[in-house]
Amino acid sequence: MITVKITGVDAVKAHLAGLGKQVSFAAAQALTQTAGKIKDATPAELDKALDRPVAFTKRGLFVRRATRANLTATVGFMRAQAEYMRYQIEGGTRNPGAGGLKLPAAIKPDAFGNIPRGLIAQLVAVARKEKKLGKVKARRIAVSNKAALFYGDPADVGGHKFPRGIYKEIDLGGGRKQLVPLIIFPNKAARYKPRFDFQRLGETIARREFDALFAAALKNALATAR
Repeated sequence: MITVKITGVDAVKAHLAGLGKQVSFAAAQALTQTAGKIKDATPAELDKALDRPVAFTKRGLFVRRATRANLTATVGFMRAQAEYMRYQIEGGTRNPGAGGLKLPAAIKPDAFGNIPRGLIAQLVAVARKEKKLGKVKARRIAVSNKAALFYGDPADVGGHKFPRGIYKEIDLGGGRKQLVPLIIFPNKAARYKPRFDFQRLGETIARREFDALFAAALKNALATAR
């Protein structure tokens, strides 16, 4: 989240005796407009910083307007997007829950870039019954309906450690099978490095845009003052 603050308002008011209300009104307008420009610029910057961010992420921004009583405008991500974007902005460690992390591997995510709702339970049920996926479901998640599924913690083979997860089994012939992970549940923390400097973006745009927006808003406020 970015907070954009105006400084020096009291000094401006002192030079414009009797125009305090107009100054505060203009400042609130300019702050809100600056926050809007930050919000509008963010999706393109996300495209540069992240690997194909989905539309759900890019439209998940809000602006909290400044007022004459509170000369602060706020730009931030809404709650759902903030839950994962904070790791891209601040970095940090994401600890697994009781069932481990749920990370997509070879499956096709939904339009929001997430594991489709209910898919894990469906795949686990198919694996336990040793059945195959229906054609429609298989096409939707880009997994062949001819593939047998395995759910559990595979034996480590050839020095490779397989985490617990849902795998598709590929028959290599001669009794040999290869496991390809669809969704894995590693029981270890995921560590993230900051990748998107949201604060710097906001400060850059605020420095570039605020003065002109404030001057225009103040001119209009003085022209319409009663």
